[in-house]
Amino acid sequence: MTTPARWWQDASIRTWAWQAWRCYAWRPGYRLTLTTAERTAYVDMTNKVVVCNPEYPYPPLQTVTLVRHLPSDVREFQLQYLESLIAHEAGHTHHSGPLPAGLLGQLVNIIEDHRMERLMARDFPNLAALFELACDADAAHCITADGQGGDVIRGCLLHRFTATHPTWAYVPDRADAHHWPTVKALLEAAWDAPTYDDVVATAAQILALLGREDAAPDPQLQPFLDGLGQFLLSDAPATDGDGDEVGQTSTTPENLGKGGTGAPPTPPVRPKADPVASTDCMLLKSELEGEARRLVAVLAQPGKPDRTLASRDRGRYRYDRDATGSERPFDRRVGAERPGPTHLRLAVDVSGSMYGERIVHARRLAFIVTLAAQRCGLPMVAVAFDDAVHPLFGAQTRPTAALNAVAALEPMACTLLAPALRALWTPVLPGKSVTFILTDGQLDDADYAACQRLRAQHPGVVVPVLLESDDAVRQQYEAAFGVCVALREASQLVPHVVSFLRGRFKH
Repeated sequence: MTTPARWWQDASIRTWAWQAWRCYAWRPGYRLTLTTAERTAYVDMTNKVVVCNPEYPYPPLQTVTLVRHLPSDVREFQLQYLESLIAHEAGHTHHSGPLPAGLLGQLVNIIEDHRMERLMARDFPNLAALFELACDADAAHCITADGQGGDVIRGCLLHRFTATHPTWAYVPDRADAHHWPTVKALLEAAWDAPTYDDVVATAAQILALLGREDAAPDPQLQPFLDGLGQFLLSDAPATDGDGDEVGQTSTTPENLGKGGTGAPPTPPVRPKADPVASTDCMLLKSELEGEARRLVAVLAQPGKPDRTLASRDRGRYRYDRDATGSERPFDRRVGAERPGPTHLRLAVDVSGSMYGERIVHARRLAFIVTLAAQRCGLPMVAVAFDDAVHPLFGAQTRPTAALNAVAALEPMACTLLAPALRALWTPVLPGKSVTFILTDGQLDDADYAACQRLRAQHPGVVVPVLLESDDAVRQQYEAAFGVCVALREASQLVPHVVSFLRGRFKH
């Protein structure tokens, strides 16, 4: 449950990305790098390097209704766009060759991108929707920045993005607009060209028609093309991971599947990405990071030295005493005995009686406990309860998703704690159990009796936090759970929890 620095640095995301590359490229000899230093992606077939940006920006809000297949979740969009990038760069290794220099290279890239994506979608039907999403997202950014007009070369780029879009289309509005019908026909014919060399020839023909054969690259086009690393390709044939020469025709390897069955391999299932932190989550994290670290110091118990060795490292060794047997070595404690595994469980009262400051304190303390568990790398499960049990997150929930769930806690109906404890203590997790119970103690007698029986059967550590200062309620609460941490002053709640845990861990 540890939070990585970036969502795509999670092990499951990186493993999936590599599996996707292996699936679409069939080339294990390449090195796949995920980085935000590159705007989109590129593949260097000479050095066997493929680089992809996993954080492509979400389409502008005014265009979201026009982007087909667009997920509402930003992370899900970025994950799908990343898969389209990986498949796109894999397609270049199958169908493309070295890019020429100058504007010719950019135009070749524009044409070849669309031709190659068609060929990849033929072999992998699932890519059709992903490539359509990527084209619409690129078109949204391109049109928002500079409109639907521009010269004919920009028209080639826009037409590559919007050829099948029901609304968007290139609108020629420059001096070379009269060439657009001819260029459009050449462009669409090149998308069905049998070889990469035909694409280069078509691009050269278009530039000759426009009188721009020797033009320099257009910097306004570059953000929507493959990264500059793509221009590192040499004229020498590239080789795949097994040393075979990669052809430059539209044909793909004959044996796509394992064992040469001819069927393409099945793309790996996309993992669930950690969502974007909500506003409440970011505010709470900025306020409570220090409090969480105080709790981390208790939860992350340091290991004790596991053995001692004879040592004279204190600098007071004397040979004359050693010769007479009077020199005694000191005991030096070495090694580290790691503490056993620990997991956390959390039950938060969200009943109607928790309105006002009580739910605020409960939300903040639950957030601190969850954040501390993530900082320690401890698995954690959490439920909210009123007269029903509401699961918040489990041990496999993504870190930000867990924090978002806690930050959104609000009071609801009546109170019934025993079913929540039963649900919370049912999952079997490895190691020592530490359970936090946050409630105002407004339970009926039957519920208290059931809680007392459940507590007696549970072997783990329980931290009962009472968000109520009434002494009568406290006595009833402690009769069920033992000594509790009662809310006296909000600023002292976390220090009291820390002291409580230290006392329990000593035994």
